[in-house]
Amino acid sequence: MEITELLRRSVEADASDIFIIPGLPLTFKVDGRQERLTETGRLLPRDTAELIRAIYRPAGRDGESLSRPDADDDFSFALPGVGRFRINVYHQRGSLSAVVRVIKFELPSARELDIPPEVMRCAELKKGLVLVTGPAGSGKTTTLACILDAINRSRSGHIITLEDPLEYIHRHEQCIVSQREIYSDCRTFLGALRSALR
Repeated sequence: MEITELLRRSVEADASDIFIIPGLPLTFKVDGRQERLTETGRLLPRDTAELIRAIYRPAGRDGESLSRPDADDDFSFALPGVGRFRINVYHQRGSLSAVVRVIKFELPSARELDIPPEVMRCAELKKGLVLVTGPAGSGKTTTLACILDAINRSRSGHIITLEDPLEYIHRHEQCIVSQREIYSDCRTFLGALRSALR
């Protein structure tokens, strides 16, 4: 399956993730359940490597690091008219695998996501440290994006995010929003943090 068609199909299926794993057909995660695309058949290691390398083209990346057996990669990109995607590429049992997170262009509202008002009140804080923690897939990134959106719409300021990779894109509303992706826009979190505090 051609990579653009696969990504478009995942958005149409309302999938949250795409699994590209040797030994399985391409698999979508929809409403927490796996839906295997049996028409693709079981993927061989060369199939997963080919699909994963194809993802690098629309992302504008070269994927050269994938030739190292210990190399992992994490990045995001947008496909105009389709959606945003976050890709985690890794090696397992000597083969390339990937999980692609499907990110909608529009940020859902805190109400739609059932984020408690107590959590959203973090947007009113002007000082301090707020930690948003939880296991993978629990909604940390989306919760933070909703809090930033509330700040962006309610007061004037400059929001700087340091992300690895960039997921939700914030427009300039009441605030100026500078979103920096680690490795693309700055080399390290430490360097980006130092720059942000100056």
